[in-house]
Amino acid sequence: MTPEPPRFPALGAEEAHLRQSLLGALCGLSVDDQLLRAQLLPRDADAAAWFRCADAIAFRPLRIGGRALSMDASDGPAMAALLDAADDLLSAIEAAIGLTLDPIDIGPCPDAAGLTVRIESLDQKILLLLSVPLDAAILAQPAPLAPSLLDHIALPVGIAVAGPRLSPADAATLAPGDLLLIGPAPIAATLRLPHGDAIPGRLDPAARCFRPH
Repeated sequence: MTPEPPRFPALGAEEAHLRQSLLGALCGLSVDDQLLRAQLLPRDADAAAWFRCADAIAFRPLRIGGRALSMDASDGPAMAALLDAADDLLSAIEAAIGLTLDPIDIGPCPDAAGLTVRIESLDQKILLLLSVPLDAAILAQPAPLAPSLLDHIALPVGIAVAGPRLSPADAATLAPGDLLLIGPAPIAATLRLPHGDAIPGRLDPAARCFRPH
């Protein structure tokens, strides 16, 4: 029986490049000492109010400075104040992806097929949705490496430690509950990765540190 190949969604080269460029430019971006991360969301029909820009680009601030925001197209002064509060964030996004976020209207998210990006700070005080069509001419600038974005990525590894060597006579004297003291010095060990060669080194259990040879 021939196994069925996995069914992954097909992506065109244009969309794949846009996805990679957006995430690379926005993950690690810093605004007012706030570190940002980005996530692609499923494209759904959304009747909520968005700031609509040229070329079917739109954005919707949901939280600035930890305060939840709501949009009311009929309240011009409130919308102007909202844009003013989000100015630093919008300027940073514009510089990162090379697009102009200059609203020309307020209304539902454009119907054109595209990507929706959720942009938020690590402390969740900033949250903004960005809608970009697939044919957007972005000029992405890769964001600096942000190690704090990697805090929650688990990397399964194994560490093999050779057992103590005892003569048959010494081993025969051991009884349940006896302890074998291996001393304070780092012990020889081998780090085993899921895919790759084993790495010999020394393990310091007290410091929880493995150092390769």
